[in-house]
Amino acid sequence: MSQQYPDNSGFMAPPSQTPPKAPARTGVMTMLAMVVLIFAILVILNETMLKIRHVAVVGNQRISWQEVVTAAGLDRPTSYFTVDEQTIIRNMRANHYLVLERMEKQFPNGLTLYVRERTPIARVQDMGTEYVLDEEGMVLERYLAASDTSYDSLMFATGLKPKDMRVGQLMQAGTAGQTEAFKALVREVILQGITGEVSELNLADPENLYLITTDKFTAHLGSAKDLRAKIGTVRAVIAYLRGVGSDGGMLEADIPGEVVYSPLTP
Repeated sequence: MSQQYPDNSGFMAPPSQTPPKAPARTGVMTMLAMVVLIFAILVILNETMLKIRHVAVVGNQRISWQEVVTAAGLDRPTSYFTVDEQTIIRNMRANHYLVLERMEKQFPNGLTLYVRERTPIARVQDMGTEYVLDEEGMVLERYLAASDTSYDSLMFATGLKPKDMRVGQLMQAGTAGQTEAFKALVREVILQGITGEVSELNLADPENLYLITTDKFTAHLGSAKDLRAKIGTVRAVIAYLRGVGSDGGMLEADIPGEVVYSPLTP
C-alpha cells in the first residue's frame, strides 16, 4: 500500500503516475504522410523533368526529323518511364516508309530513334495497276500504269501474279516461293550495285529465275541458291562483253562460277 510523505515545505507530494502512451495511429499517420509526400514529389518530377523533351533521329534521309517525331507519336508530352519501343513501332506503321530499328533513352528527358527508310526498288503490274515495292516486298505505292511514269526507272518484277497487294502491307505473291525468291534476288542486285543496270527480274518460276539488263543481256540464274556467285560471274562476263562491243545476248548462269554466252541472233 503506497504512502505519502510530506516534503520539506510541509506539503504532501502527489502520488507517482506513469506518463500516458502516444496513440499507435500517430506513427501510421506519419508514415502515410511521408508516402503521400514522396508520391507528390514523383508526380512533380514526372510532370516537369521526366518528360521526353529532346528527341534525336538517326538514319533518316528523305524524311524530315519532324515527320519522324510525329509518326512516332512524340510530338506530344510523353513520360520518360512509359515510352517504349513497341508503342513507337505501332505508331510508325501509319507511315509505311519508316521502320524503327531501335531506340535509346537518355535519362531524364532524352530519346534517340534509329530509323530506316524504305526505298522504292521495283514495280509490279497487275491488271493495269502498278505497285511500287521495297526490297522486302512492302507495297509503298499504287497507281494506274498509264497515268504515272515517275517510277519507270525501277526494275520491273514480272511473273509474280500477286494475289494480295495493299499499300502498307507486304506483297503476297500467287505462287509459293516467289516472295522469298524476290527478296533474295533483289537483295543481291542491291548488294552488288547493279540496280541501275537491271530492267527486269522474272520470278514466274522460283527455280528458274532470270534478269534482263538495260542493254538487253538476259541472264538465266536457276534457283535462288548461290545468287552471289552467279550474279558476280554474270557481272564480270557482261563487263567483258560490253568491252568488246557485244550488243546483248543470252547468258546461262545457273551453275556458280560458270557462264555460257549466246549472242543475239541477227
